[in-house]
Amino acid sequence: MIEKTRYIAISIFIVAGSAFSVLNAQNFIGSLNDSIIKYKAGEPQKALEFGFLALESFKDEEEITLEYVNTNYYLGEVYYSLREYKTSFEYLSKSLELYDLLKPSKRRNKNVIKPPWVLNSMGIVYYQKEDYVNAEKFYNEALDNFQLFDSNYDDEKYYGINTSLINLALIKRDQGDLKSSEELLDQVFERVNSSAIRYTEVILVYLSYMNLFFISDNGELVVDYYNKIKTVHEKNSLLDDVLFKESQVLYARANLVYANLLQSQGKMEESLEYLFLAKDLTVSIPQSVINVNTKISNTYYLMGMSSKAKEFIQQDLNDKNVNQSQKLENFKLLEKIYSDEGSTYNLLSVKDSIIFYNEDPLLKQEENEFNTLENLILVSEKQNDLRLSRVRTNRIILVSILSSSILLLILLSLKFNNDLQKEKNRRLNLEKDKINEELKLKRRELFSKVNFISQRNDYLNNIRDQLNGDLTNSQNLKNIKREIKNITTSEKTYEEFDKMFSKVYPKFYKRLNATAKLSQTDIRLASYIKMNHSNNEISRISGISPRTVESQRYRLSKKLNIAKGQDLNRFIFDI
Repeated sequence: MIEKTRYIAISIFIVAGSAFSVLNAQNFIGSLNDSIIKYKAGEPQKALEFGFLALESFKDEEEITLEYVNTNYYLGEVYYSLREYKTSFEYLSKSLELYDLLKPSKRRNKNVIKPPWVLNSMGIVYYQKEDYVNAEKFYNEALDNFQLFDSNYDDEKYYGINTSLINLALIKRDQGDLKSSEELLDQVFERVNSSAIRYTEVILVYLSYMNLFFISDNGELVVDYYNKIKTVHEKNSLLDDVLFKESQVLYARANLVYANLLQSQGKMEESLEYLFLAKDLTVSIPQSVINVNTKISNTYYLMGMSSKAKEFIQQDLNDKNVNQSQKLENFKLLEKIYSDEGSTYNLLSVKDSIIFYNEDPLLKQEENEFNTLENLILVSEKQNDLRLSRVRTNRIILVSILSSSILLLILLSLKFNNDLQKEKNRRLNLEKDKINEELKLKRRELFSKVNFISQRNDYLNNIRDQLNGDLTNSQNLKNIKREIKNITTSEKTYEEFDKMFSKVYPKFYKRLNATAKLSQTDIRLASYIKMNHSNNEISRISGISPRTVESQRYRLSKKLNIAKGQDLNRFIFDI
């Protein structure tokens, strides 16, 4: 009897110890998740470190927990703030999948079918992709699940419903349905006006009205709501730091809308004041997804201040937080500026950059990967329905599926981190290769110029030596004339020039010959024009008169079928 009692006591101790250990592990992971929330706005890289540490801690867990679901959701939010939408979508979809595997007893609210905050965030990613159909689908699903919250979660229910309605209003606005958008915002305003929980909610509703009235060309109401936002923001400047950062971002967006209004009224200088205010508000929050520099650059360009525009464009190009699509917009603006200035060399360089960013395989790959993830989500939803029906019939199968899923997720997480590092290295190598190619081109160009000058100098030195001789001798004079003629007409010299030119512009001759049947004289004239030589310079190089150059240009224009008034130089530059 004593032995039996001792056995029972030991068993209870072991079970209690295990429970205590599990509880400690959950508390530790919970604290890591709290750290992700704390740092995701201001220090996203630190937030990611806490997130990966939390994922690593789940390796020892025997079953899926709510904290595990939340970790993936928070990581999705962090990656969204970094504008890495594919990765954000991946973590959000993983969180959604894990929630389906979570036992109802482990969920915060047993009535909720799917986590609405995750659904809402996935809708936002679709919205960024301008896929309004899927965005609206996820927003509506989030709204339905928020409405299932019981009375223990009134605050979260209230805030979630407001957020979903505002997001749906944004979609209606962007689709041109301004009436429906305003009706949805009116619903939110009534709710907020009666019982606002966070002052940032009030700012968000006002900002939504600002955008709506700007689109509907109601400037007076835009100004009215801007002043309301400013008052609320300044009134709460000494409150909670996290909320105030959120308020700063919203206030910055309000300043951008107000700046756009002023620009539409032709008030460019006043517009700049509010753009710089928005810039100051977001300078300490680089992950605010607001790129003010681009808007400032465009404003300076519209004001005719190209040098100032280029200054802010350069800031964007040097900013690691500016993504590739934004850099592409900067290069397009530079193209306009250099075209206005007639800066041919810079214009060609910018056009090459535009082609590079438009054809960047990494961007296309990311888009394809995102589309693949979309399909996986749709498939996953159908699979989850089947899985739930099987759970009801066989609990043993559920345990097996859970165990396998957890193991698979751990392996996929490790693989993903490894693939992420490889992808970063590949991007760095691409940038390095691009720089090396540019250096090679400059070296070839320099070599070509030096080599050509060297050959010319050889001829000129020969002539100098003959000039130092007896000039009364008619034979010497004939020799000098012959050498001069060799400089201007030597086919060998021209052959060397063609070789050097082809190194610098490898595809030019091929593209030129494809346009028309041209003589050697025509091709060389086109080459000189491509190098941006004037008629006088071409005259000196070719050893012919400027009038002859004009005649050759006229014949070349006729062969190329260039219309009257069209610029031959521009035509050749574009080849």
